[in-house]
Amino acid sequence: MAFTDKSSSTQGGRASAGGRDLLWTGVVASALAASFAMALYFRMYRVYYWGWWIDEFDPYIRYYLALYTLQHGISWWFKGAYFPDFWYPWGVNWATVLIPGVSLYGLSVYFLLKPFGFDLWHAVIVAPALYNALAVFTMYYFVSRFADRKAAVLAALLTAIAPTYLQRGFGGWFDDEALTLFLAPLGLGLLIDALKRRPVLYGVLGTAAIGFVAWTWGAQFYIWNLVGLSALVLVAYAVLRSAQGMSPGFSSRNLAISYAIFYFLFAAFESAVLRYGPHMLRSIYNFIPTLGLLAAVGYYIAEARVGLARSYRFLRRFAWVIAAAVVLVAGSIPILAYFHVISGKFLATILPFGRSAIVQSVAEHSYSTFQLELGSYGPVIPFIIASIPSLASPYALPLLAYLVTGSYTAVTEVRLLILVAPAAVAAAAVGMAQLLRIRRFGWAVALMAIASLALFAALGWGTATAPQQIVVSATAGPSVPSADWLDALMWMATRLPPNASVAEWWDYGYWVTILGHHPSLADNSTINSTQIGTIGLAFMSPVETGINIFSKDLKTDYIAAFMPWTALCAYPGYNQFGLWSNQIVQLGNATGWFALPFCSLVPEIPAGGDFLKSYWMAQIANQVYGSGVVKFGLPASYAGHLANPFGYFFTGTSQTGPYFVVGNQFLIVPLNLTTLLYAMLFNMERVYWMWTAYSPYGYPTWIFAGVPAANIITGNETYLPWDVYYTYAKIQPQNQVVLGSLCTVSSAGFCYPIAGLNATSFATTSLPPNLRLVYVSKPYGWVVVYQIT
Repeated sequence: MAFTDKSSSTQGGRASAGGRDLLWTGVVASALAASFAMALYFRMYRVYYWGWWIDEFDPYIRYYLALYTLQHGISWWFKGAYFPDFWYPWGVNWATVLIPGVSLYGLSVYFLLKPFGFDLWHAVIVAPALYNALAVFTMYYFVSRFADRKAAVLAALLTAIAPTYLQRGFGGWFDDEALTLFLAPLGLGLLIDALKRRPVLYGVLGTAAIGFVAWTWGAQFYIWNLVGLSALVLVAYAVLRSAQGMSPGFSSRNLAISYAIFYFLFAAFESAVLRYGPHMLRSIYNFIPTLGLLAAVGYYIAEARVGLARSYRFLRRFAWVIAAAVVLVAGSIPILAYFHVISGKFLATILPFGRSAIVQSVAEHSYSTFQLELGSYGPVIPFIIASIPSLASPYALPLLAYLVTGSYTAVTEVRLLILVAPAAVAAAAVGMAQLLRIRRFGWAVALMAIASLALFAALGWGTATAPQQIVVSATAGPSVPSADWLDALMWMATRLPPNASVAEWWDYGYWVTILGHHPSLADNSTINSTQIGTIGLAFMSPVETGINIFSKDLKTDYIAAFMPWTALCAYPGYNQFGLWSNQIVQLGNATGWFALPFCSLVPEIPAGGDFLKSYWMAQIANQVYGSGVVKFGLPASYAGHLANPFGYFFTGTSQTGPYFVVGNQFLIVPLNLTTLLYAMLFNMERVYWMWTAYSPYGYPTWIFAGVPAANIITGNETYLPWDVYYTYAKIQPQNQVVLGSLCTVSSAGFCYPIAGLNATSFATTSLPPNLRLVYVSKPYGWVVVYQIT
């Protein structure tokens, strides 16, 4: 009878435990489904709100090549193809510049959604949102390999709302990051599983996931080396544990087999695409992975044949050799950089000071800032720190290596804040779960976790609701919805002669070719620094020299330029500061001079145009040509102006030298209107094309030129310095907000001359007869196109 009672009790306990497991499985499944739904909603919201637009610049070439792959098959990625409409007049073979992964994952979503009526355009808009939302499942899987299911569920929830996942994972961002954030945790999770069981199966699956990253994003070099570094860390961990007489906690056989599979199978992925090829396996990028292979296999052989105790004693004798090797590797990096073995943005990641002007000119390659880091991970940083003690286990060591090295790369390059996202989110989830287990602080930690999640969600929502770049015509600080670039591209597509090429700064090359349907001279791939330098020199040269460079050297007849500007007369409050007026002001008695009704125009508000980018045009031109500008008919001294453009081409942001202040804000304004770019941007003809809306306010005037005045007796015209206008217009001293004025006549400490400013006409600067304005965009007139006649 006692036996029967005991058996019944045991069976009841098992049934109860089974019920709890089933309930917990249901909770986990529901949490993952809810996280996925929320993730997809966040990522598609800007599409719902702003429309079905591909975002930014790079995703347009990804769409173009996905369409080309759909029409011509995948084989061209491995054989090459010539595209004459990019980098005119030279053309480009995109198979040697880009990689096929983005096109393939876009096509996978296209074939999935085609039965529901989706075309390729709409499918590639959905694709990044879908794969990036699916990352909630791969993050759950990744974290569950070394932590409990509570931490894994928290990781899935954080993934759904993390700003860094959303930044490059929303609908329309059809580029490499969205898929990488899905694949990287999946591949790493599978490789961790390979340490535990079935190393061949999980090694192959994990390498396949990470191998496809090699076909997707150039940051695969980091993932490739991260896996090699993880193998080295695991071997070092095992040696230290053995020295302490303890088990390493994982199978050396599984490590050797799975890592060997990774090493050789990943090499096959790397070698298959034309951009990399087999030579990449002989490059410096394969150094750490090769060390990882030697360490993993050597550790297994030592354990199997010699024994770890004897191996450890052997290693101790050569500790100084190992230390010297580490120092040698670290010291070799500057040498390798000098010989261009490591270069470009990869060098900029390892050594932040090793940046060319072109790399520096790309916003996403700039240094990260404390503010950006707080906006990306601030609410969860305490939990990330709390997780670190929990990551000293063999299966969590890859995450620790990822977190440490990824944090360094994220500081050196702002775009790589996204690369570290899986590590940061996983660590935050582990730390949160660990702190919630401490009963003494349970409620406090729970409230802190809820507050962090709410703030994290708010930051993510701010990212999710932002409009696409083309909706705001590439403006920033703040972005303003505008159809100017869309209008310009439609005009190019329908009004320019067939096959006419368009010169533009490289930011807009993809738009011009893919949406404007005309050859562009440069684009965001920035593969031809000489051509970019030539374009920069043409823009920043005197007008006739710039025209000759474009027409003769670059063989184009159309030039596009972009600069947002704001008319202050649209804002009544600025009238009290004298920044616009609808009144005529007499300038003294019996002089015949009157200040006319006027409206001040402020360049680069909102920001993002070619005037601000002219700094980089000058810098890159100087880096490419230096004193070699003489070949274009410029004096060798012109290189000095290009190298130090502040004070010659435009003002600085301090009171040392020419400056221009409105209120308490320094404005960068031109000092030299004789360059081709500035003549295109600041000629008043482009303003008058669309001045109808503001015509009741009188004459438009660039704020740096002063106030338009005319003599009713002689008919002469000129610009008044702001201090002169303030005196006659009786503007109160506290409202005299313009300081450091620029004008045609210099006076001590206040006015600085502007080269090329027309002192006898309101045209500001005159265009030569061989440069004709043929288009001004609507509604704001921010994009202009000139024809070289």
